[in-house]
Amino acid sequence: MNKAVNEIRLFLFTCSGEDNYILKRCSAKIQRRFALLGFFVFLIFIGCFFSATFFIISLFDGAKWVSFPMGIIWGTVIVNMYLLLLHTISPAIIPLSSKRKKNKNSNVNSDSKQNESKFLTLSMNLRIGFMMLLAVIIAQPLNVFMFSSSVKNSIDKHKICERIKLYSLTNKQLIKEEFINQKEFNDKIITRLNLAEVRIITKHLNIINSKITTDSLFVINATKKLTQFNKIDENFSSTNEDELKKIKILNDLDNLLNNELISDNDFITNINSISIAGSLKKDFDDFKITLTKLVNDKIENYNSLNILLNKSNFYIKTIQLLFIESPFSWLLTLAVCSIFLLPIYFKYKARNLCSKVFKTEEKNESEIIKLREELINTTNFNWLENKIKSINITNVKTSDYYFQRMLIEHRIILEEYDETKKLFKKKLTHNISLFNRASLVKLTPLLEKLKQYNIKKYNEILISISKEFVDEEIIKYEYWLDSPFRTKMRSITKTLNEEKELLDFIYNQNLETND
Repeated sequence: MNKAVNEIRLFLFTCSGEDNYILKRCSAKIQRRFALLGFFVFLIFIGCFFSATFFIISLFDGAKWVSFPMGIIWGTVIVNMYLLLLHTISPAIIPLSSKRKKNKNSNVNSDSKQNESKFLTLSMNLRIGFMMLLAVIIAQPLNVFMFSSSVKNSIDKHKICERIKLYSLTNKQLIKEEFINQKEFNDKIITRLNLAEVRIITKHLNIINSKITTDSLFVINATKKLTQFNKIDENFSSTNEDELKKIKILNDLDNLLNNELISDNDFITNINSISIAGSLKKDFDDFKITLTKLVNDKIENYNSLNILLNKSNFYIKTIQLLFIESPFSWLLTLAVCSIFLLPIYFKYKARNLCSKVFKTEEKNESEIIKLREELINTTNFNWLENKIKSINITNVKTSDYYFQRMLIEHRIILEEYDETKKLFKKKLTHNISLFNRASLVKLTPLLEKLKQYNIKKYNEILISISKEFVDEEIIKYEYWLDSPFRTKMRSITKTLNEEKELLDFIYNQNLETND
């Protein structure tokens, strides 16, 4: 049992994005705080996984083989972004010059500087806003999966509106062509037949004329009722009377569409029974064929739209309706936002908890207290550097997680910097040695020539060259008091002399040289 609990605890430490080795050395109170952070991060991964999975299933019509990998990828991406955000909330582990300048003239103690920084800065507000946006986006697929059945009736009503709207838009041109063809045929009747023949043919055309009139009225009435419905639906606060009006308009629209479909089917059945004889027989047959094709096109458009609407899940509309009609969707969205925001606050407050536990447990350890204060606000870097290099970190048992982390990371940086300086020293010393040898090789022939003419001068120059080209160990000069952190520069002593002193220095030096 203890082994299982320990493994769960280590897993939650990993989820929190912090160092397991350091956390295992902290007190139970600190461990619980970071385990709670890890639990929230794990919840965020689970929520993102299910959110992406449900969304992909809806998008690809139940393709689970795509949804599960995408859920894992999406959850991993969001959690990594979230851990990066949590990492930025930690106090400054490594010294920064900007922090030093800000606190330079402050009289507040070093522990307060670390723990009482302002939380809701502009940067933090932007990051919290971004996480809130992500939380709201992630909550919507969960809302649709859990509560979509509560808005099924509203979706059905929306489908009726969309069906009428799309049917009217797609068939408006076809109905217009019906009217144009009717007008052209009527013009032919008037110009080519006498009055008696016109009356006879008109009786045979009653079914066609009635159908075209019905189609025109359908477009007019449907457009009018859709306008009324949209006007009522745009009102944010609708009353019961408005809802009743919307239901009545939807019923009227449904009846209009059904009557139009019945009219189309009846027309296709009855039009073949209509025929005329005489000089306009061929023109009438062409008119009848064109009209039949237009009506068939309307029926095919309706069938295609019906298939399309039945396949569509109206995902965005479902989300909108859930926010309007279901209070549970608001509760779930707020719960997801809380899961995203609480770890940010807990992580920010973790530094206060670490400081509080440290002051309680380590109040008698003066050396450790001084080391912690110097790490937070360095006043004597030489002492701090020597102490960090000499101390056995494994023996430093403290509950302040950030103190241990600062100590370990400072130790790593200082050791790596020393190793870098050794390599620098070795490389530069070797290069100077090579330079000395190369210079001596070039000077030797010249010295040999001088030796033949002036042995005294040769000996003087040889001694001078021997002093000049000596192999030396090169030590890196440090411009900073706290290298390698480079937050405090060495003070440069400037000597300000008067003009007389400068002249005395120059001329006295020249006189000494002449002597």
